[in-house]
Amino acid sequence: MSDDDLFDGSLDDLDSSFGPLIPHRGYKEKIVDIREEILRKRRAGKLPGDTTSVLKAWWQSHSKWPYPTEEDKARLVQETGLQLKQINNWFITQRKRNWHNNPSSSRASKSKRKRLMSIRSW
Repeated sequence: MSDDDLFDGSLDDLDSSFGPLIPHRGYKEKIVDIREEILRKRRAGKLPGDTTSVLKAWWQSHSKWPYPTEEDKARLVQETGLQLKQINNWFITQRKRNWHNNPSSSRASKSKRKRLMSIRSW
């Protein structure tokens, strides 16, 4: 049996649900679209450098208790152009990454928390 007997050249019996068997010109555009989407997702979540410098400046000047008041947050929203939720999330992440790992700040935070708890219990 020859190869010609195995395949007669017709594609009629193939299931067309798998899409075209021969690449068409649109693949290049689709690849470019996918690449752009991946790059966009990679950039997502990264704030501009000038924005983070404003937030870091606030952070450094309040390193012993880095919990901005509502007034501080409103001012940071105006200065950075970020949404309040973005400001809140940045501080949450910053505290997780940098504050609780610092032994001196964690001691300060424990004593401050104790004072707050005693005030709240009144």
